[in-house]
Amino acid sequence: MKRYKKFWIVLSASLLAAVLLAGVGLWLMPPAAQETLSQFGSTGTEVRQIQTALKRQGYYNGSIDGIYGSATQSAVRKFQAAKGLTVDGICGSATLSALGIGGSSTTLRRGSTGSSVRKVQQKLLNWGYYSGSVDGIYGSATESAVRKFQRNNGLTADGICGVKTLSAMGLSSLASASHTTSANNGDVYLLARIISAEARGESYRGQVAVGAVVMNRVRSSKFPNTLAGVIYQKGAFTAVDDGQFDQPIADSAYRAAREVLAGADPTGGCLYYYNPATATSSWIYTLPVKMTIGKHRFSMGK
Repeated sequence: MKRYKKFWIVLSASLLAAVLLAGVGLWLMPPAAQETLSQFGSTGTEVRQIQTALKRQGYYNGSIDGIYGSATQSAVRKFQAAKGLTVDGICGSATLSALGIGGSSTTLRRGSTGSSVRKVQQKLLNWGYYSGSVDGIYGSATESAVRKFQRNNGLTADGICGVKTLSAMGLSSLASASHTTSANNGDVYLLARIISAEARGESYRGQVAVGAVVMNRVRSSKFPNTLAGVIYQKGAFTAVDDGQFDQPIADSAYRAAREVLAGADPTGGCLYYYNPATATSSWIYTLPVKMTIGKHRFSMGK
């Protein structure tokens, strides 16, 4: 009897030690990577992007305030039900992807920065397409070099490094990596640059209004569906053609760009604006004017 009792004591002690060691091991292990979810109670930029996307698709009619409250949660549930997703009111990767937010592929374009841009520049430098500094800043010289590379390799010469262009450069790893910070920073930079160039001297509200027109065009079927495509569309913006686009960017333009990307639109959906003191197009004067902000007149178009 004593022998069995001793056996159970030893076994219990061994099991206890194993549990303690496992616990210590788990405690010492680095925490597993977890998906960051936007859900009821969340706040911030991503929530504003979610609200903007939901409003654009008709699921949400509240304020773009960056607060994930009951109205936002309800809108997410409706969206999920309509798209055949799990209806939990939580924006995980599947819901964000369906909303067109985030993504798993890299797109480098004018305004992008970082190590990925340096790798592109180094490739282009080695092949003789680029003669500038390998500084990680995707400026006009890098864009021009990318266009030359694309033309010589039978690609669409848009100056943007998407999956096909990166793969042609032998940078497939970049094409499948997630670099949302670079992309987001690139959008802010590009939008801020056109705002600064087109609305220099305007009030802050006037700057936001100009930026809103640009983004309204991105969403409209009448214009290219990318920010770069809208800005560089031939003849679309005088500032791109006359050199103003390459001037230093005003700090207020960065703030205005971030606000626009978060959903601000004082124009109520306008697609056109012009300064009657400088506009030379007779066609632009035929558009019905919805409002005037500063020196610019804004229109929804015909």
